[in-house]
Amino acid sequence: MSEYLVLLRLNPGKIMDTMGSLRQLSNKPIDGVDLRYTMNIFGAWDVGVWINAEDSTRALEFVQKKVKDMTGVTEVYTVPTFPHANKAFTTNEAKKSAKPVKADAVEA
Repeated sequence: MSEYLVLLRLNPGKIMDTMGSLRQLSNKPIDGVDLRYTMNIFGAWDVGVWINAEDSTRALEFVQKKVKDMTGVTEVYTVPTFPHANKAFTTNEAKKSAKPVKADAVEA
């Protein structure tokens, strides 16, 4: 399954209603889509919704059927994402196994 980040802009007067609606979504809101989690964002966007979807058609179907017309949602932007395969980003093993760097003496 591919990962998608769905960014939402919300009507400031409807934030609580919209957040309530997002919290009521099931973990499997439609076939082929798993809702991972939602998060508040500070900046140009207000909320992020992470989903896993079988394909882009399923992701867009989720956005169209479940999110786009939710009370308070003023704009939606869907971003396909992919995980980093580099273990250096996910573990500290590289730091533990790295040899310490010896500084050269500096003359004044």
